[in-house]
Amino acid sequence: MLPAGMQRMRYELTDLRVFLAIAQAKSLSAGAAEMHLTAPSASYRLKNLEQAMGASLFERTSKGMVLTPAGMTVKKYADSIFGSVDRLHGEMQRHINGISGHIRVFANSSTLTGIAPVLSRYLAHYPNVNVDLEERLSEDTVRAVLDGNADVGLVAGQIDLHGLHAITYGHDELVFVVPAGHPLAASSRMPLETALTYDLVSIGRKTSNFLYLQGMASRLGMNPRVRVHAPTFEAVLQCVQEGVGIALVPRSIARPALQARRLAAVGLDEAWAQREQRVVTREPETLPAYARDFVAYVAAQPLPEEGAVQETLP
Repeated sequence: MLPAGMQRMRYELTDLRVFLAIAQAKSLSAGAAEMHLTAPSASYRLKNLEQAMGASLFERTSKGMVLTPAGMTVKKYADSIFGSVDRLHGEMQRHINGISGHIRVFANSSTLTGIAPVLSRYLAHYPNVNVDLEERLSEDTVRAVLDGNADVGLVAGQIDLHGLHAITYGHDELVFVVPAGHPLAASSRMPLETALTYDLVSIGRKTSNFLYLQGMASRLGMNPRVRVHAPTFEAVLQCVQEGVGIALVPRSIARPALQARRLAAVGLDEAWAQREQRVVTREPETLPAYARDFVAYVAAQPLPEEGAVQETLP
């Protein structure tokens, strides 16, 4: 039997939507307008929700309506509820359209670049499954899986997985590639500080590869001196070969150019440069069977390190 207080918690999803609109606008009237309601109607909805929760959710101040601690708790869970509702609607629409499965996969740039062969083989074997693939920093991918905004994450490096289920399927290394004959070409390893004193070539400024480099440089109080943000890793390597600058890339991406001696690789004296590649999920039994199959497929067929350079997704 529910506690007495819980029995009184009767409210509608519309009450929560009105609450979120007011919280976003910090104004009852503006929130009401966003919901196409009159201010009295919105006020009624808010009072009903506060009565159900047994607590005031807003404090009225000179700067507008500010969430109380109770209000912040309600907002946290309301955001999660509507995220689930939106995903439910999306899943139902896919059933209506005849699609029997859908997987949301987040990946960092190095794993994203290598996943195309695995993904194409999986989709060929599972023609009724669609995959949404997005590039994110590994830390953001972990957070998205924890929050339910992604079903599967492909991550690399030494990061806190916060208890997620993980399978290691590969290994890579971040290195700086330099033109043949460059002063650094004779070095086998160097600290990041040394590399950041040179002009750089980087893949797009919104990619996880650049954002990661920017974050590591920021810890040193330095800014990467990027001459150009190229659209693909292939273009990055071409710019390096032409002497535009040096670039931080996964060794697997540069391997063909290194083997052909068009470029040289310099390792980093940084623990984070070693990149254990893992596929992460919430508890596997909570996933649909086709999503568990995707995880098994990735784990059984490691992303190739020796393949040709491929383009990243936008």
